[in-house]
Amino acid sequence: MLRNSLLLGWAIAIFLGAVCVSSLADTASLTPQVPIVVPRVPGFFDYMEVDDKYRRLLVSHSGSRTLDIIDLTTDTVARQVDVGEAHGIALDVKDGRYYIGTGRPSMVVDIQRKFMVKQNQIPMGGTIEAVAFDSKSDALYADRADNGQVVVIDGQTRKILTNITIGGALEFVVYDPVSDRIYQNVVSTNVVAVIDPKTNAVVASWPAAPAQQLRGLAVDGATHRLFTAGGNGKLAVMDTTSGSVIAVVAIAPGVDQIDFDPGTKRIYCASGTGLLSVVQETDTGAESLGDVTVPRHAHTVAVDPTTHNVWISYGAADNDYVMKLVPASPSPSPAPSSST
Repeated sequence: MLRNSLLLGWAIAIFLGAVCVSSLADTASLTPQVPIVVPRVPGFFDYMEVDDKYRRLLVSHSGSRTLDIIDLTTDTVARQVDVGEAHGIALDVKDGRYYIGTGRPSMVVDIQRKFMVKQNQIPMGGTIEAVAFDSKSDALYADRADNGQVVVIDGQTRKILTNITIGGALEFVVYDPVSDRIYQNVVSTNVVAVIDPKTNAVVASWPAAPAQQLRGLAVDGATHRLFTAGGNGKLAVMDTTSGSVIAVVAIAPGVDQIDFDPGTKRIYCASGTGLLSVVQETDTGAESLGDVTVPRHAHTVAVDPTTHNVWISYGAADNDYVMKLVPASPSPSPAPSSST
């Protein structure tokens, strides 16, 4: 994922309460809160995820080589767990684990969920980027950054079950329990590879054109929609029953991570250009609600499904920060029809 370094002036302005400039209607605007200082060594953030049950924000702090855990009830740093160069995050709700993909050293780290302590580390042959957990088969799917393989790990024994060769650069992977499929963005070919976890085989490759340089990925299982963000400023909305692109939405260029709020049916797309694109899912696909101005190089995002607050992370000259953005209208939107 993209590296971020932010000018000190941004942090000062935000601390003084500067309001983000927005081209959105009032119903989609976001109000920044005072950012939370995260202890660090010079570096960058990567993936983010919300653990709704324990009211935590999980942040991969690659520079500090930690998983940073933010308490969402107090908006404070609860713990920093040493894991190595942290990247992808996945939750195993049933067995109470956080899985973190790392590099230097290359591992998958198993963290006990309730008490936030490291339990195991599984050596890998190369840097692990994105990870996704299949709750039905109790298996972790982990992207190797060096060889285009997805490593499948047994969630009980923490042993490697198999390696799925896809090829090319892999970015972001998600599991959808509704379709019971793993969806994998492939940057080099601009396709979404579809993996059947029953056989651990690639059963389809769906072109995402006109989205290119695929990065962020999210799924709405209820409406059978897959959202894949291209670095070229296009968000492709795909039908998971057919693999066809049913809508294309303009977003900020350089988008990295995206996240989907099932309550409001909104997709938030974090861009390193200093823009956070907001997209509304609709009956016919999706439509742009506009862009919110955020600190430059804030390329990671996570949505709290309970409060609908949006979180970003970024680095400044003096410190690293996570920031909460509060929607003006957090009430849920009507759900789109499941037919496409």
